[in-house]
Amino acid sequence: MVPPVNTNMNAAEISATPTTLTSTLKEWAVVVRALREGRQILLLRKGGIREEGGEFEVQARNVLLFPTYLHMEEQRNALQPCYESWLHEESRRRPTGDFERIHAWAHITEIHVVTQFDGLFRLASQHIFSDTFLRYRVENEPTKPLYALFLRVYALERPAEIPLEPDYYGCKSWITLNEPVSLAGSRPALSDHTYEERVRVIRRILTEPKPASER
Repeated sequence: MVPPVNTNMNAAEISATPTTLTSTLKEWAVVVRALREGRQILLLRKGGIREEGGEFEVQARNVLLFPTYLHMEEQRNALQPCYESWLHEESRRRPTGDFERIHAWAHITEIHVVTQFDGLFRLASQHIFSDTFLRYRVENEPTKPLYALFLRVYALERPAEIPLEPDYYGCKSWITLNEPVSLAGSRPALSDHTYEERVRVIRRILTEPKPASER
């Protein structure tokens, strides 16, 4: 397992781009869209009920992004109002057969334990989540650490259709696909410079104390 704290990828890891992947991170379809379109680079996790010990652990740094719909439609107040229409759009795009479509993969380039919670509420321009959702992430199961993951996302050249298996269901973050997905021809959602600048800004806001004028 990768130690889930303040861990950055070195140049060798980043340059060693895989050609195929089976390791897969599950996330709401609407959030996968935001990642794929470069709208956000950040995920916040505490752990699903089917994960060992209920704790979130990073099991791989290179991951496919598996869109999920469980509870997504119930969480209208989880998104900033300007993104609520995305819930309907992504639900309409959901495959109707016994398969799922994967559109993107990612490098998890950094992992941070969030301790300055005030910073989360100063990041509205960097994600699609509402303050209500952020507050829930902070206050729900307060004894568990809250992890911020920075994802460098790449769109697949064409969507991969994945037959659904029993092990792919449930409230867990990680699954391993039975068959590898090719990454050939994938394209970054953001340029190197843009990604690095957004990481720098978010990292600064998440680690600096709240300004005295806002206390």
